[in-house]
Amino acid sequence: MPILGLVAVIWFATGFYTVDQGSRGVVLRFGKHVETTLPGPRWHLPFPIETVTKVNMEQVRTVEVGYRSAEGSSSRGRELRESLMLTDDENIIDLQMAVQYNLNNVEDALFNNRFAEESVRGIAETAIREIVGKSKMDFALYEGREEIAAQAKKMMQEILDRYSTGINIVNVTMQNSQPPEQVQAAFDDAVKAGQDLERQKNEAMPTLMM
Repeated sequence: MPILGLVAVIWFATGFYTVDQGSRGVVLRFGKHVETTLPGPRWHLPFPIETVTKVNMEQVRTVEVGYRSAEGSSSRGRELRESLMLTDDENIIDLQMAVQYNLNNVEDALFNNRFAEESVRGIAETAIREIVGKSKMDFALYEGREEIAAQAKKMMQEILDRYSTGINIVNVTMQNSQPPEQVQAAFDDAVKAGQDLERQKNEAMPTLMM
């Protein structure tokens, strides 16, 4: 009997747990959600009756779209299936961006969205393609980069909220936008020709005014 009592005390003690600041504890009873606990010391009915999953709500995670950073290296691997996009004036550009997100609803994040990173990447690609598809090439490559990123952030959040994913977009940053490598040389030549023409016009102006 004393042994059974000791076993019961040890089993009871295994139910104590602590939720860190910025996190939530999700309590499941036989696999069914029964409670979400706030930071601090807590107790639940020990396994196998109840289990607890702790979820960090404030951790900012990053998803890369159009590229992947090599672990422990500054080099990047291109993901052309994600990065090549068609503009409104029917030019192709190579666009890469980073999306930072955290969680704003722990229940939605756990039960409605098992694959958060894949969801964010897919929705980011959808949003940016739609925006770039309505933009001119020069706008997407140069002066419109920040505006495109802001529009993508807004559109992504609207889609994520519509599907109750529990995800909050913190920031969208355009990492790179350029013509594809295959046409980069021709594009550079065209830009240089335009600059040369503009310079020639400027040099001719004083002569014409005399």
